[in-house]
Amino acid sequence: MAGSILAVDFGNVSTRAVLIDLVEGSYRLIARSSTRTTLDFPAGDVRVGLRRAVERLTDVTGRKLATPDGRIITPEQPDRSGVDHFVATTSTGRPLRTAILGLVPDVSIASSLRAAAGTYVQIVETLSLDDRRSDEDRLNALLASQPDLIFIAGGTEYGAREPVLKLASLARLAVQLVQQGGNKPAVLYAGNSDLSPQIRALFERLTPVFVAPNVRPSLDEEQLEAAQLQLARAFDARQARRGGGFEAVGGMTQLGVMPTAQGYDLIVDYLGKTIPGDVLALDIGSAASTLSVSINRQVTTTIRTDIGLGHSAESLLELVGEAAVERWLPFAPGKNQLRHYTLNKTLRPVTVPETLKGLYMEHGLLRAGARALLEAARPTWPGVRAGAQPSFGLIIGAGAALTRTGHPGYNALLLLDAVQPTGAAALMADSNGLVAALGALAPVNPEAVVQVLDSLSLERMGMCFSASGYPALGKTALKVKITTPDGHTRRHEVAGGHIWVYPLSAGQTVRVEVSAGRGLKIGGRARLRTEAEGGLVGLIFDARGRPLPLADSPEGRAAQMPLWVSEITGDPLREITDAGEEFAEAGTRAEPSRPGRARSLKTLKPIRERGRRRTAPPEFDESEDDTLDELDKLRQ
Repeated sequence: MAGSILAVDFGNVSTRAVLIDLVEGSYRLIARSSTRTTLDFPAGDVRVGLRRAVERLTDVTGRKLATPDGRIITPEQPDRSGVDHFVATTSTGRPLRTAILGLVPDVSIASSLRAAAGTYVQIVETLSLDDRRSDEDRLNALLASQPDLIFIAGGTEYGAREPVLKLASLARLAVQLVQQGGNKPAVLYAGNSDLSPQIRALFERLTPVFVAPNVRPSLDEEQLEAAQLQLARAFDARQARRGGGFEAVGGMTQLGVMPTAQGYDLIVDYLGKTIPGDVLALDIGSAASTLSVSINRQVTTTIRTDIGLGHSAESLLELVGEAAVERWLPFAPGKNQLRHYTLNKTLRPVTVPETLKGLYMEHGLLRAGARALLEAARPTWPGVRAGAQPSFGLIIGAGAALTRTGHPGYNALLLLDAVQPTGAAALMADSNGLVAALGALAPVNPEAVVQVLDSLSLERMGMCFSASGYPALGKTALKVKITTPDGHTRRHEVAGGHIWVYPLSAGQTVRVEVSAGRGLKIGGRARLRTEAEGGLVGLIFDARGRPLPLADSPEGRAAQMPLWVSEITGDPLREITDAGEEFAEAGTRAEPSRPGRARSLKTLKPIRERGRRRTAPPEFDESEDDTLDELDKLRQ
């Protein structure tokens, strides 16, 4: 299905738009834009942000994409105005409160939980045949959970019927008992398909019904994709009832407004089946975070709405505890300082740190939250024993916190600290928000998804080689031999506790041989040989060890962390001398440091983007607009 594509993602903070079109017979990313999401006060309507983002694309491409009233023009017209396809995703608002009803916890309910993992779902109740509560108690529990959706599964194909109908009758009674004008839950059925007509008849006059093929057609078979699509449609229907312009936006699309996280599930699934090695994608957002992995070509996606750096900053600190954040800080925070910082972030989620101290706290929260997300997801990874870390061949970082620090090297450092990979891994950044867009596009135009991914629209930061074990500080941990295509050889020894970067641009490849020191491994082996491609950072050799051996004291971390930043970015080292005491809130720019003179933490310069850049599609960022005037235009 050929044609131009406009994809828009409504985040809690930013609304991002990308334009994709055919170039010499293949789909390519043409342009991108970003603006503030306008769901909250004063606009209260996402169409204002949509209009701004689309106008920026028009400015940079010269193509008219929307009518004066803000409606996307579809299909594309002979004068090249409009697009053939418009897809939209969102991660805004609270998750879909879902109650799961199934026959057996280890079969139908387990499959339902895996299907629900691909969207913004909060499981508020589960009921099965093993539930020992009386029918009255189960009904009360279902009502008390106040679900937005009741997900019913159970029965293999041509299998159980009466137990499934009994669960459906319980759900029907719960829907009937919801007070007039209350939030009547929708129903999704993905069980024995023989019963689909009866399920429709039970609910169709009471509440919206979504039907998908059986998630567990047999004990040995599982099919989740269709149920995930129906979950996305239920999510879209809830968003439309919520207002804020989503109903109008959904009406312009073919599939409605899809959940952003579903994109990660679909794209990681594709990558896991087309490239060697396991794949991990990590998105740390303002209100929610997503982790999607493909291990042995099996995909699992974990979404946490209590892990975020803006709207969910307070809940993140409550989840991980202050000690987990402090272990990433090169200073000793004052009493209640972390709590006050997260409270302010929750109240003002669009703000960014104004001081270096705030930046360290922000990234301490990021690292602690990412580690908590990984630990929560690890039990769901297929074939991975407790405490083990798969050797991911591709790691993708997404979200502004991981992709827009101002320096690709610092982006890579945050991703390495968060995931702590072992062996050889390619590092990529989804700074354009493409993964969410492509995930929504997949049901409409899978060919475009494949071609855009193959066109290297994700930013390649480079390849990292990470040693596992505990290296001796200052002693050789990695011996590196790099051979270029013209036969030149570079040898280097990386000491324990250090990072070394070999500059190599994207598209350039070299032959790499890495030998691990005594007691260390590189990808589970003593020696590794491979072809490696560079990127914005180059080839990264991480000899800090795994698990990452952070110092126990602020003074120790004050010696470690600036060194790592300097080594991976190439910026001059700025030492921290007052880690044990609080430093000034006001950030000040430092004078160039004199040789051998330590610089105070309060005079550290902010990290600046410099050096190698890859040519990127044109992008317009947010500028000041009259929100209320634009809102009036939409309502005329």
